[in-house]
Amino acid sequence: MARIAFIILLLNQLALSFPVQAQNQKDSVDKKSLTRRAFNRGMKFISTNPTDTIVNENSADDYSRFAGKIIRTINFERAGFEISIYDSAKKVTKAVAQVANAIHTDTRESIIRQHLFLEENRPLNPSKLADNERFLRDKDFILDSRIIVTEVEGTDSVDLIVVTRDVFSLGARAGGSFPNAPQLGIYDANVGGLGQRIEFNTLLDQDRTPRFGYSLLYRKSSIFGSLTNVELGYTQVNSGISLGDEAEFATLIRISRPLVSPYSRLAGGLEISRNWSKNVYTKPDSSFLDYTYKIFDGWVGYNIGIKNNMKNRNRHFLAFRTFDYYFLDQPNQEAFRESRIYNNASAYLSAITFYRQNFFKTRYVYGFGRTEDVPSGFSLELTSGYVRQLKTGRPYSAAQVNYSLAHRKGDFQSFRFQTGGYFRNNKLEDIIIDAGTTYYTRVWQFERYKMRSSVSAAYTRVLNHRVIDLLTIGSNEIQGFASDSLRLTTRLALHVESVLFTPWSLIGFRMAPFWGIDMVAANCITCDKQKNIFWGFNAGLRTRNENLIFGTLESKLSYVPKDELGSHRLIIGFKQNLRVKSSGTFVKAPSLINYN
Repeated sequence: MARIAFIILLLNQLALSFPVQAQNQKDSVDKKSLTRRAFNRGMKFISTNPTDTIVNENSADDYSRFAGKIIRTINFERAGFEISIYDSAKKVTKAVAQVANAIHTDTRESIIRQHLFLEENRPLNPSKLADNERFLRDKDFILDSRIIVTEVEGTDSVDLIVVTRDVFSLGARAGGSFPNAPQLGIYDANVGGLGQRIEFNTLLDQDRTPRFGYSLLYRKSSIFGSLTNVELGYTQVNSGISLGDEAEFATLIRISRPLVSPYSRLAGGLEISRNWSKNVYTKPDSSFLDYTYKIFDGWVGYNIGIKNNMKNRNRHFLAFRTFDYYFLDQPNQEAFRESRIYNNASAYLSAITFYRQNFFKTRYVYGFGRTEDVPSGFSLELTSGYVRQLKTGRPYSAAQVNYSLAHRKGDFQSFRFQTGGYFRNNKLEDIIIDAGTTYYTRVWQFERYKMRSSVSAAYTRVLNHRVIDLLTIGSNEIQGFASDSLRLTTRLALHVESVLFTPWSLIGFRMAPFWGIDMVAANCITCDKQKNIFWGFNAGLRTRNENLIFGTLESKLSYVPKDELGSHRLIIGFKQNLRVKSSGTFVKAPSLINYN
């Protein structure tokens, strides 16, 4: 009887356990199914189609209906290289995808989590979620990201699934001049999937002693999940700040914490470096500039208003900065001892910024189909402080206004105005007036071809010049134009450019022909005549594989009908690593007006 009773009890327990196990299995299947559906939704947003119409989409709109719901869990999904971002219906060649997935180490879940500023068991803020999605997308080892929100049935909670797609993080670069002085580099932007970059560059120059030089760089993103980046470097190939004109060696450390969202409280940065010239080209002592200088540059800022209503993005940001460029050794040549470049410079600056910033998602601005973020909003920054240059100390003040607007049809534009100057002997000196605007058209679509154009204008003027550098004309104003002899007091620069994004590709590299026209009207004090107009015309081809860490490659032919000497120029140029991300920043360190 005892055995029978035991068997009956065991059968009862088994019978009771079956529904529980079945329910657990069902819950597991449901969770996997939910995760898979969320992943597919994320990839649908990340991938594009050649015939897609390009519009601007407010980054927070997709999440607004979940505002205030409690975040229950945050899960992660990563896409491999077998899925093409250029066409949601297209698969990458299996062999290529297998090799890429085998060599590449996916960003680890713990590292993605270290780049989140969303928290479980907290109310969901749609704007903050969109900021975090954009912040992930802006990392150089992440191609794209989407955060998918799923409601938990019968509750006021939601689950988040963070879907990311890496770039292939191994890269190389080539530069210098072949065959006499090639410069080569290799790097991995995501070593071990840990959000860390290691870079090694070399220079082999036949005219150099020693002929071989190198640089090393290490960078860690969001160390210990603090959203703070650390960078260590050593260079023998003039890749530091390089204030002077000689080949410079340098050791440096940089620490930076950006303001990742208007809902974050602190931002700041620190840079310390030691830099020295080296006579690697065996110049005579009379012409070699022997100098050593140190840089200390630090700033910190505090964001005011983060506890405002969830929808209120108006903020005040208060920041302080000090920098000191200190020369331990100046050049021996007397003529250079009075040069601004080779003298100590220091400053104490404070700034208050009033801003409201949102972002819109779009495509085909700098990238070739990846999701891009364009800012929309305004900022007003008031700066004051004390600056010492050329042994002259002066109070400084400036005001900067920026306004940007994104239209849902796909076009967007920006405006800026900044002015500042120094005060000495009851007079204003070195006054800068700078204003500019840029307009990007919507994407015009012709079947599988897309074209976007841009027009920009900038006016800059220096008044009551005493210490600061006068205006110049460089490649920012006219492609292929660079002159050390021009000195301007007034500069009006215009630029027009059109880019045609084509469906053409070669081993994954997309092609985009472009053309541009530049014009500068200048008031020149070093030219034969005071008023001058310079023109530039350029055309070329840009190419990029969005799956790779390589920047955009550009081959360009530039023609300048008349330079500062009255001669014409025809320049063939090649550039690597052109900027393809333009998400903007909410605030920056207090600084002097950048006008050249």
